[in-house]
Amino acid sequence: IRGAHTADCDPQATPCKGCAPRSADHGTLCEWCYGRLTTDLAAAPGVVHHLRELGRPFASAAPPSDLRHYRDPAEGDIRPAEWDAADELHAMLASWALTILEEHPDGASMAGPEEVGAWHTRYGTTVGVHEAKATARLARWLIDRIEWAAGQEWAAEMRREVGEVLATTTARWPVVETRSRTVAGVSCVRCSRESLVYTPTTFYRASPEIRCSHPECGRLYTEDEFDGTIGRLAIKRGYVA
Repeated sequence: IRGAHTADCDPQATPCKGCAPRSADHGTLCEWCYGRLTTDLAAAPGVVHHLRELGRPFASAAPPSDLRHYRDPAEGDIRPAEWDAADELHAMLASWALTILEEHPDGASMAGPEEVGAWHTRYGTTVGVHEAKATARLARWLIDRIEWAAGQEWAAEMRREVGEVLATTTARWPVVETRSRTVAGVSCVRCSRESLVYTPTTFYRASPEIRCSHPECGRLYTEDEFDGTIGRLAIKRGYVA
């Protein structure tokens, strides 16, 4: 959401670019923001893997042998900027997991994400990552609780921070992925526009992403929903008996 229409705004004279407020379909988030948050969380592990691989040749020394505690780079190891960026991304996601654990009504009895492969201070704070699988587990944990998180007053801030950190990181270190492609001839079940986009799986995303690309909609599809839509289209066009 870029901002609300003003009193003298005429969407008919100046085509709307998606600045009008949209209805909150998931807690306090609109369909578009909810879909973007889900997509960004799913993409984070692949970005961390990419950053760790980019930085590996430039690491002048191996990480400390004691993986239970995080060591400041000033202690002797020269860490690549790519690894620092991976640390920041993972730590940011971990901070939102901690927020959920603190505020969820079942948080006291809820098991947090498995943190093997992450950097921690001696006080237990998550401050980085040395295995992308740790980010994959963290992202999956967050996605499984995203519906509850979307209903909280800080959901918009979570959506903004996750999106900005991921966008800034991938802008500096672009990730080469299989290109997304439009799905011709298939209409979105929510807005009826032919605006579906299909993005194949990536290194750490086991399922493809299928979403409506129109900013006023942004509906995210499961594989079963998408297969059903394609199946109905085939029957309608006479491709299937």
